[in-house]
Amino acid sequence: MTDFKAIIFDMDGVLVNSEPLWKIAETEILTSLGVPVTEEQIHNTSAMSVKGVCEFWYKIHPWANKSFDEVEKLIVDRVIELIKTHDTNMPDAYETVKYFKDLSFKIGLATNSSHNIIDVVLTKVGIKQYFDFIASVQDVESGKPEPDVYLFAAKNLNVKPENCLVIEDSVVGVQSAKTAGMTVVAMPDKRDWDKPEYEIADFKIKSLKGFPVAILS
Repeated sequence: MTDFKAIIFDMDGVLVNSEPLWKIAETEILTSLGVPVTEEQIHNTSAMSVKGVCEFWYKIHPWANKSFDEVEKLIVDRVIELIKTHDTNMPDAYETVKYFKDLSFKIGLATNSSHNIIDVVLTKVGIKQYFDFIASVQDVESGKPEPDVYLFAAKNLNVKPENCLVIEDSVVGVQSAKTAGMTVVAMPDKRDWDKPEYEIADFKIKSLKGFPVAILS
């Protein structure tokens, strides 16, 4: 068994169920700009950074009168508004983070979300105090699937990548962590469970329930 010293979590889809809210916000804002979004494409871009989402849709259907920065801000502001008014808790998220913290693991976060969203989410779920370091896409040159955000988290946790265990729900997140040289536990959405892209993960689970014992025993 690898000598794990740090547990690094993705956020959306692992610790909080905010991905449906991203879909609502992106659909509302992009539709208001005349972009013909589809549910399937929104799902396929769910792991991208907001910047990546805007670039993706602009290539398909360029809009006028709004800059990328303005559209990004509109989407982020709407997501924050939705998070504050909706139940975003993921089953066993609090218990899992606390479990590892109580065992003296270093706890990190590596996400394609921005710091203002991270702060709102972790504060609402009540787990912010357990994290030793939080890495956002805003802190690095490239977001997932590039390894930058995971390597940045490991560096600031002062733990070698090979001693990090990562929990991810998206294909691009799994790719990011594996490229960083980390051990990865994939927790796909049920509609993505059979995707072959997840085969590069070291483990695959359906939920966080019972996860620490199953992986570390």
